[in-house]
Amino acid sequence: MKKNDFISTIGYDGAAAVVDKTRRAKVGSKTVTQLLETGSFRSAAALALYNDSSDELKEVTDYYNNLAHTQYTPEQVARLFGISNTESKKIVLL
Repeated sequence: MKKNDFISTIGYDGAAAVVDKTRRAKVGSKTVTQLLETGSFRSAAALALYNDSSDELKEVTDYYNNLAHTQYTPEQVARLFGISNTESKKIVLL
């Protein structure tokens, strides 16, 4: 799956990823830090997972924990936002 589709996925319909096309247009070229600064926590966490970057996922976790006064681990943040790595080849744009 392309990066912009992955970070803009809002769910799955069978084997197809359901992608928010408005979100995809807004977040496509941003970095994890830029996404966090605009409050796009789910997209930031998805980008960190897509990049397979433990440092970026820790950045997302630390930023979110500081803002929300929580103590999530990086693994919990991915689950919190409902993100998992999939090999979905199909997308549905909404």
